[in-house]
Amino acid sequence: MKIALCMKYVPILSRIQFDYEAKTIIREGVPSEVNPFDLLGLVRAVELKNSPDDEVVVISMGPPGAAEGLTNCVALGADRAVLISDRALAGSDTLATSRALSLALNKEQPDLIICGRNSADGDTGQVGPETAELMGLPHISHVRKLDLSDDRKSVIVERITDEGLQTMQCDLPVLVCVTEGVAPELYPDKEQMERAEGISAEEVTASDLSSDMTLFGAEGSPTWVDEIRLVEPNRLGVLLEGATPKDAAKQVADSVRQRLAELAGDSGATPEPVALPRYPDGKEKCIWVVAQTTSQGLAHVTHEILGKARELTQHTKSEVVAVLIAPQNDETVAALASQGADRVLVLDNSGVGPVCGMAVGSSLAEAVGKENPYAVLFSATADGRDLASRLAARLELGLTGDAMDLEIDVGGRLVQLKPALGGNVIAPILSKTLPNLVTLRPGLLSPTAPEPGATATVEQLPVAPIAGPDVRLLKEEFQEDQEGLLLANATVVMGVGMGVGSLENLTKVQEMARSVGATLATTRDVIHEGWLPQQLQVGISGRTIAPTVYLSVGIRGAFNHTVGLQRAGVIISINQNRRAVMFRSSDFGIVGTWEEFLPPLIEQLRPILLELSGA
Repeated sequence: MKIALCMKYVPILSRIQFDYEAKTIIREGVPSEVNPFDLLGLVRAVELKNSPDDEVVVISMGPPGAAEGLTNCVALGADRAVLISDRALAGSDTLATSRALSLALNKEQPDLIICGRNSADGDTGQVGPETAELMGLPHISHVRKLDLSDDRKSVIVERITDEGLQTMQCDLPVLVCVTEGVAPELYPDKEQMERAEGISAEEVTASDLSSDMTLFGAEGSPTWVDEIRLVEPNRLGVLLEGATPKDAAKQVADSVRQRLAELAGDSGATPEPVALPRYPDGKEKCIWVVAQTTSQGLAHVTHEILGKARELTQHTKSEVVAVLIAPQNDETVAALASQGADRVLVLDNSGVGPVCGMAVGSSLAEAVGKENPYAVLFSATADGRDLASRLAARLELGLTGDAMDLEIDVGGRLVQLKPALGGNVIAPILSKTLPNLVTLRPGLLSPTAPEPGATATVEQLPVAPIAGPDVRLLKEEFQEDQEGLLLANATVVMGVGMGVGSLENLTKVQEMARSVGATLATTRDVIHEGWLPQQLQVGISGRTIAPTVYLSVGIRGAFNHTVGLQRAGVIISINQNRRAVMFRSSDFGIVGTWEEFLPPLIEQLRPILLELSGA
């Protein structure tokens, strides 16, 4: 068996500095590392070898310096390393990158391809699914457990969703994107590195892959970045140390009231949502919204994206089309119409497999290719990212992943605002191709006012199974309390870290959170201990959230966590370690134990939090 591991050598984001006066990114002297998710994939690939004939080959695309990362991979057990490096590849977006990787992988003909869930510097997870689509292979993303079947002819995986877990199977060859939990974090020791340094990476240039240089680099990239916008730090950084629990609680509560008033004043009073004019006859420049459904009906993010689509049609004067990938349901259609859809396209996938499968992707691509809308908008969820990526590769379109907002400029172009480098940068992305494809982060946009009684025309989209292997859903497990779904739109969130000490203590903190209507969130380490489900993780490998108040309890505050809090309103932290980096990302911090300081703080904040949460 041959297993190929796609590796990206990424800058260590926490070491990047920003010059806010000059509005520049300071990259000089910033070291790089093997992308953490790719490293996990490598460890699992090596674990899956069970005979001398099995081979793990690591492929990386990047500058010559990426060879250092490949040496690390060989040190950890990879048999070969391939570096795709050429000036012609500079400026490649995800589609151009996927083209290069797919051409290199086709030469290798692996049985199994493993990618990390996403790269730490890109954070969109597009390259894996796009590469699979270009190779005509199925893929499974967000995989926390990866095994081979007894006959080693298929993979059996556990896939994380917003609601729980899916157990899936797919015949080889297949591409799998892995996340935390799939393997232990391992790093090479000195002896392993010394052995690996004698094994050079095989070098591949763009011309080795194709004679057509227009496939690569900036010319082969359908998206491009306009002038970036730096986001200056906006946390107050007030730290209370030495105060009594009662005094600290009162000071913080008074300050939070004042800060919330200031933030409301800066942004103006939040306007009540209104129903915007509809343009059901405007077929040109229509905007499609791919609905995200849950076991409980439409996900709230679908309402948010329909609201943004309706807002954009005030410029395009066109219809809003909702795509429902599920059996037709009158109640769901009515909800889509009420939230702004003029037309509903039903793609019934009940007979062909899950949303992330090849059959659904090819069916949606055919429909999009026929109507050529102005934009197709997806939610930045497991299914939304996968489907958007496959669609982009199949139709050779630009895709912006995990956007926070959309604008239409004076030239009628859709400007897709994407946070980057941990939220310190906003990158306005434009596309050379139509339709524009975008995935949008949940919890950051506002729905329009619902219009009860509104109707939408309903059309059926044809869907047919594909000829080759596709993903098969074996089992689906849902979280009982569905807190993962609530977290995306929660106004009050309490984050708990390892500093709470034990699972028993976490239960006590959770009770206090519920008493003020707060939704729970957590960090990677807590997930690894098995104290809370992964759906509650915030950060690079979890969710991005935007609560009005975030209360951090016993969280160290590593960069991997705080990048998911960039759009939180007020952040309050309690930690007994005054050097905890979480304080740097907070408006108000209390140095002390949670046992002493959290109960009185909750009591002082109770009226504020209950009002915000609506509890």
